[in-house]
Amino acid sequence: MRNPANPPVKHILRPHHVNLLAIIVLAFQTFDYAPEGPLPGPFMLHLYRILIRELSEVMEPKGFGDLTTEIMKGPMGDLPSAQRFYQRFSNEHLRLQRPQDLSDFFANLHTLYVERDEEDNNSDFARRSLFGFFCHRCYISSRKLSFTGLSKLHRDYISWIELTFHAGQHSDQHPTKLPGYEDTREDALTMDYLAHKAQSDKKPHAVATALGDYEKAAAIGEENSATEHLRRFFEQHFHEAHDSGLRQHALLSVARRHYLHHEFVACRKTLQEAIGVARTCSDKLTLQACMSLYNRLPPTEHGQKPTINDIQPDLHPYEILRDVEKLLQISNQQPLTAAFERIIKTVGLYDHWINLQRAPFIEAEQWGPHTVQSVVWSLHGCARLAQIQENIVTAFTEVGGADNNRLTVALNRAYYRARQGKYEAALASLIDPDVWRGLYMTDYHIWANEIWHILVLRASRRGQPRQFTEFLKQRRPHGVYRGREYWNGTPMSLNSCIRDPMYEHIQMKEADQGYTWVEPLLTATWQAEFQCRFGHYRTALVLLADVALELGMTKWCRRIIEEILPQVIGGDDLEQRALTCFVFARCVIAAGDWTPQSLQESIPYLVTAEKDYELLDMFRQLQDVQYFLSVVYHNLGMVKERDATATRHLKADSLRAKATTVVLEDMVTEVWDLVVDVGAALAAR
Repeated sequence: MRNPANPPVKHILRPHHVNLLAIIVLAFQTFDYAPEGPLPGPFMLHLYRILIRELSEVMEPKGFGDLTTEIMKGPMGDLPSAQRFYQRFSNEHLRLQRPQDLSDFFANLHTLYVERDEEDNNSDFARRSLFGFFCHRCYISSRKLSFTGLSKLHRDYISWIELTFHAGQHSDQHPTKLPGYEDTREDALTMDYLAHKAQSDKKPHAVATALGDYEKAAAIGEENSATEHLRRFFEQHFHEAHDSGLRQHALLSVARRHYLHHEFVACRKTLQEAIGVARTCSDKLTLQACMSLYNRLPPTEHGQKPTINDIQPDLHPYEILRDVEKLLQISNQQPLTAAFERIIKTVGLYDHWINLQRAPFIEAEQWGPHTVQSVVWSLHGCARLAQIQENIVTAFTEVGGADNNRLTVALNRAYYRARQGKYEAALASLIDPDVWRGLYMTDYHIWANEIWHILVLRASRRGQPRQFTEFLKQRRPHGVYRGREYWNGTPMSLNSCIRDPMYEHIQMKEADQGYTWVEPLLTATWQAEFQCRFGHYRTALVLLADVALELGMTKWCRRIIEEILPQVIGGDDLEQRALTCFVFARCVIAAGDWTPQSLQESIPYLVTAEKDYELLDMFRQLQDVQYFLSVVYHNLGMVKERDATATRHLKADSLRAKATTVVLEDMVTEVWDLVVDVGAALAAR
């Protein structure tokens, strides 16, 4: 509700107001005494609904052609009285060919609905009716018009009728470009269209046009224009004081823009200024918002722990939820149980925020904890629980909108499919128009970055370094890229006390020196168990078993893999299952001293590993498994199976050699061309 102390926004007559007044005059006065009889009840109800929607101004006003077409669709519109009404309304503008005709129209309106209402004590049309209030307000605004203003309104009305005569014509044109809808900044010297000026007409008051322009510029990625429109909005006249009192809000909004574009240095400087202004103005709510955003910024010193928010009455629940992202960083060395505790506090604070503090309910906000839970469960190593949370978000969020919760779930789900070897299905799910059509440009970069990572994952698994170096690398969008996650021999660290030792162990194993990296691998295993990252913990145990196998600890390595095998065999991570089955098969054979029984026992695991690597297109690892499987078949005297495995080995070798030389693939280029076209289309909105 508007503060009563603030002056109301002035009312300006627009061309569509004349149209609505004509409907009111015809429906409630002319046809009460028409020879054809009154309008039928269902048709009148249809007119009521049209008028209420248009008068409430909850959407852009309809043009003349669209409005007449909608009136024709009314029930019982084929009756003589309804047809007569439609003809009279369609020709009403022909009676207003001069500015004087328009002036007489407003005068007649006053006679019908204001003076008569004052004489009739039983009528409250002008005092309490929405339609009567609208008529009275339009009459007052018309009486204030000078001859210049009345002439301009008449010209705009006639031009507007001509432009919007046909239904749908100019429907894609912005309303501010139509005659009579210009948004001009006026002052007392240049405002000549009013003969009588009220106190609220003598000063320009704040309007939301600049804010709408800011939101459009932000959606299409025009950063400079968005910042300029944002400043223009807060520079408007909001009240009678010398200072608008909103400088801290303007600085906070600019800081948020810097934050969304990862301009953290500029964001920090703007927030420091905003905090000082908010403290000077004693604006506690804005100060709390500034401090919350300031705590989101990454630390300035290396190794510094991020700040965790304290729960306070005016703290938004999403700030508590944002702390989960800080707790998920491996470098903070916090168990995932702390993240779950933070999520529970967020849910409780959100209920308090809505029920007791009477905060406005925003439907998209209630699904944020479910989105974050899906991420935490995935890191916890429970992919199926993560999928349940993802299904909740996708079931209750809007399709084709700009909801970041739905986008996050779509990206995580697509990358999980790609990890499972379903590269085409993952890409198809992301390039679906329902995913990207409502995105802002900030989220578009995240979307494009995820598609690029899926293409890089596919290229790295298939052994296509040329495709990455000569095509994908030059087209990397904005976002974080860690090469060590995809390519062996990458020196750049991940700053992870769990993943870095595992990657370094794999690189040392390539040089037959894996046993020298046992101690860091043991430390990584302990960290993974302590932080409850059981997906990493299982992988670390498999790598340890592989090293122990080389050192002759056959019984021990078989035992530790048997402990985690029920968790891996379900196939929530095919690459992890393939590696585990391959290492476990070797452990079974080594622990059984190459007896026929141990060889026979290892075959199901080798077959599983072969199928998984084949599905993942990991040709090099597939050849290793096939070679080992053929050796097992040979020792068991299974000649037919050995020859079939050898044939598959040769086929995998040819596929690997072909993939190594491939630079461009039709599927990859078509997908990336579509990503570029989507970006151009979103920026051109």
